[in-house]
Amino acid sequence: MKLAYKREGESAVGRPASYLTGMPGSGREAFRESLGPRGEVPSRSQPGEHALVRVGLLEAYKQFFDFEQAPFSVCPNPKFFYSSRSHAEGLDHLRYGIYEGLGFTMITGEPGTGKTMLLRYFIGQAGEDLKIVHIQDPRMSPKELLRAVLESIEVPRSPQADLTERELAEELQELLLLAQRQTKKVVVLLDEAQGLNFEALEGLRLISNLETDSEKLIHIVLFGQTELEERLRERRLRQFDQRILVRCRLRPLESEEIRPHIEHQLLVGRVDPGTEFPLESTAKIYEISAGLPRMVNVLCERAMMSAFLQDTRKIRVQHVVEGWESLNRIGIL
Repeated sequence: MKLAYKREGESAVGRPASYLTGMPGSGREAFRESLGPRGEVPSRSQPGEHALVRVGLLEAYKQFFDFEQAPFSVCPNPKFFYSSRSHAEGLDHLRYGIYEGLGFTMITGEPGTGKTMLLRYFIGQAGEDLKIVHIQDPRMSPKELLRAVLESIEVPRSPQADLTERELAEELQELLLLAQRQTKKVVVLLDEAQGLNFEALEGLRLISNLETDSEKLIHIVLFGQTELEERLRERRLRQFDQRILVRCRLRPLESEEIRPHIEHQLLVGRVDPGTEFPLESTAKIYEISAGLPRMVNVLCERAMMSAFLQDTRKIRVQHVVEGWESLNRIGIL
């Protein structure tokens, strides 16, 4: 294979060319030989042997594609946020619900549609006029929820543990009135909101009652899977459901968004510009992933690894299929 910007006897990253090819000693052959017929680690491997091979392989993989950050990580790093049509709508709904002071906003979507990514991107873009309270695991009692909000707004004080729920609510109202005088909006973002039980939802409803004659003092945004929508249809939650005036369900990427999404990830990760996903490959990725951003990323990462093992930066359909098959073996796709 001919590498770009390659000096004689060296790869594009300045290592001996054999380091990045399938020649003995490169890590590729050792890795292939260490795997069983189905890609599993054979029992004869010595303790730690396979782990060392993997570390060497992953380092060679990183240097081969010459990236600064893994472009297709499943971690919701807002730096890699891609503004699809659906996610742009989600941001518009968030801003509208908060700045119009409508109390509750709900963002839902199937697993892997990018709810947490949207949440973290919004936090990163929030201005000084917003005081953000981010609760990652909202499975708590109403009193615990009040305390968590209070501790996020001000410096934690141990006496709060001894306050009653009513006293905590009164203290929260005082802080919210102070924020209003400072022209700041307090926004509570709850991730994984489908895990909220009835008591916690009722506690949120009571918190949302903190208001003046003219405006809400606190804005609550629920991020959750579509099960949250089903929960709110329960008769005992109808008062809560009626208060959610702004709603948005995130959709998977559309077929024409797959290629721009992939190009965006490669650009942000500063991947070698010679890395290419042809149109037929992106079409296959869409077919397999159904446009779910998380699955698109997982599949792209596996396809790139497959291409790396064959010494090419052109990710072809066969690499996508091989990546899909490797995910099938471990039950992800």
